[in-house]
Amino acid sequence: MNDLTHLSTTLSAHLTQYGWQLLMAGLMAAGGLWLIKLVTQAIGRLMNRQGIERDVQPFLLATLRIGLRVALLLSVLSALGVETSSFVAVIGAAGLAVGLALQNSLANFAGGLLLLAFKPFRVGDLIAVQGFTGYVEAVHLFNTILITSDNRTLTLPNNSITTNSITNYTLLGTLRVDAQFQVDRDYDIDQVRGVIEHALTTATHLLPDHHHEVLLSKLTADALQFDVRVWINAASVEEAPFVVQEAVARAFARHKITGPRNVVEIGSRVTAG
Repeated sequence: MNDLTHLSTTLSAHLTQYGWQLLMAGLMAAGGLWLIKLVTQAIGRLMNRQGIERDVQPFLLATLRIGLRVALLLSVLSALGVETSSFVAVIGAAGLAVGLALQNSLANFAGGLLLLAFKPFRVGDLIAVQGFTGYVEAVHLFNTILITSDNRTLTLPNNSITTNSITNYTLLGTLRVDAQFQVDRDYDIDQVRGVIEHALTTATHLLPDHHHEVLLSKLTADALQFDVRVWINAASVEEAPFVVQEAVARAFARHKITGPRNVVEIGSRVTAG
């Protein structure tokens, strides 16, 4: 009888001692899961408002949810009186090992987040980076896909994009395209300029409400060199240079304007090419 009484007293003491801890841990776990749900939903709505790609959102939210749940688990264990420093050390060591093993992948992942956050370009933009030029097909978390004008697919790691200069040809909507033309030194400057300016009025893809410049940029003993600067829509950046070259070449042919003659002196004899 005394043993039963002692056992009952011991159980009662343990229930009194640990019951409140179990209750508080349970309430903490339930409240924490509810709060995590609210936080992830709120961040999901914020991502939608910020225009973050929808195919990226589930991954980001899942990563956030896992991190919050791990933090909640450690808090619950601590509330139960369990020493969590060893768990934290193990998690930290595992995270360090994984981070070292996936160093390049994590750098590309971080680069993807930066591209999605700051948006230096969007899908459909024509960009140049690392010596490559193409239209942005897709921006993924680890890489970006470009399509070149000759229909090649380029896959560039995001880290290499964010750590290099990016030229976005599409962002401002209009671009200036430069071309150079050389004619023989004997032609009148104003005549040649007038021929080029009239040729530009017949060229397609040029913006009519912009001022196009025809400048004499170089004068040598044999040639006049003109720099032609025209404004176009960004969507015409690939066609416009060829259109300008063809329009000016046709105008030169109509007016019988030729290129510079190469004069070479050999002893006392002069030959013209």
